Amino acid sequence: MNNSPSGVPTKLYPDLVGPGGLVEALAREMPPRGHCVELLTPIEGFDPAVAACCAREEARFAVYATNREEREFRFEISSDTGWPWGAFGSTPELAVVAAILHAWCGGASIHRLRSDWPFLADSPLDAAPPGRVVSTAWRLTLERSRVIRLGDAELAEALYAQPTLRVFFPFPSHGQVSLLSSTADPFHEEVPRVRPARDNLWDVVTPPSRQAQTRVLGTRLTAHEAAALVAANVPVGSGPAIEGGWPTDPGTA
Repeated sequence: MNNSPSGVPTKLYPDLVGPGGLVEALAREMPPRGHCVELLTPIEGFDPAVAACCAREEARFAVYATNREEREFRFEISSDTGWPWGAFGSTPELAVVAAILHAWCGGASIHRLRSDWPFLADSPLDAAPPGRVVSTAWRLTLERSRVIRLGDAELAEALYAQPTLRVFFPFPSHGQVSLLSSTADPFHEEVPRVRPARDNLWDVVTPPSRQAQTRVLGTRLTAHEAAALVAANVPVGSGPAIEGGWPTDPGTA
């Protein structure tokens, strides 16, 4: 994919190419005399060309154009107290983001925004377009987002580096990382999970099941060794993860 000097994928985001990147692009889409455009700033840890935020007292409106596979402007709106779980959205249209940002900067509450733009969701994964929940979960994990479960950064990167594992839903919990075959409850786990050992090393074990006890496949592994072992033990026919809960077998209910 062709990129601009700033790293922006030009075919997906031609409107972001230029010195001002996303900040200037949002400003161009704002109505005349748009509210608080001058308060848009880059986001720490991201290229200013693809991420911007705006503060309204404790609240925050953050926009990201970090999807390199498909055009997507993902945004997060925190509550007036700064609590990150306010509202989430995803759209390919920068003008839609600018319109919502304009209303928010003008003082619109999250309730009002939800009324005017019903696609706004309660969580970043609910906001993901159909077919992109798993990829969104991985992107948020690798970007170390504050609005998703986060496990060890090195392990997450090692697991994602294995193409066979990217199709599963990453689910860190209590230091362990499971790769699930469904994105919501009831969850389904077929792939070996990784759990912490001492000294920043990892164990790989089979997932728990009613039919068999957990088996240890490898102990005291580096993150890259653990990821490779998980990838080598993905059951034939497993994945990709389905969006939503795993179908319940009426015979086992």
